[in-house]
Amino acid sequence: MGKLLTIEDDLLLRETLTEILEVYGHEVIQAGDGEEGVEMFSKTSPDLVICDINMPKMDGFEVLAKLKTLVDASEFPPFIFLTAKTEQKYIKHGLDLGAADFVSKPYSAPELLKLIDRWLKK
Repeated sequence: MGKLLTIEDDLLLRETLTEILEVYGHEVIQAGDGEEGVEMFSKTSPDLVICDINMPKMDGFEVLAKLKTLVDASEFPPFIFLTAKTEQKYIKHGLDLGAADFVSKPYSAPELLKLIDRWLKK
């Protein structure tokens, strides 16, 4: 399984997501906001990043843009937005920045796990 970085400011959502991912064998590193997420990314080199968009200090788009400057494009892990912002303009903007995928809240745990497995295999 993979080492996953979750960046989510809502503590309950972050802990629930972590529990789900750990039950399925993933190692999970948690960050409570974008700034902490950037710091944890630099320290841990995750295999995949799951990130909210609406967060204090640094939104998910800013996080993705910042992370892309920290490693070579060939080494950049899949980045998945897990968000309530599913309007087409947000999806397009995220994909233009280099996001691998979008998952809308509320999410289906089996579908999210299937998506994560697919991206980890690429």
